[in-house]
Amino acid sequence: MTSAPGTGFDIRPSATLSRFGAGIVALATMAPLFTGLPRTIAWMAAAAIAWHGCWRIMSFRRSAIVSLRWTLDDAWSVRVRGGGERPADLKDARIFGTSVFLHLRWRDGEGRVALLPDNAPADDLRLLRARLSTRQAP
Repeated sequence: MTSAPGTGFDIRPSATLSRFGAGIVALATMAPLFTGLPRTIAWMAAAAIAWHGCWRIMSFRRSAIVSLRWTLDDAWSVRVRGGGERPADLKDARIFGTSVFLHLRWRDGEGRVALLPDNAPADDLRLLRARLSTRQAP
């Protein structure tokens, strides 16, 4: 195959990452309760950790990026929430098993995208992994 078609994704939150994050928050919330801190301080610390963890998970699930496109000429574009389509630069890409984690920047902001088998079509994700693995570093 000499060229691959452009790749595009409609971004939606990953249930797998959300559950994983919720598990970590639950464990971190319980941690102060097993320390030698006075009970009042331990419960306050647990409540603060739970609140902050839930807030971070909710902000992760409300990504600034609504959709993502990568064209044949190696140009990235993002559609952001509350705005139009903007050209973007790929700052970092990590492939972890069958998942792809991207860090993109555009003129007015930046965002991170986690593409896992539960929130992206398998064929498109495979194509993205192949294109990223053959892409030359900047």
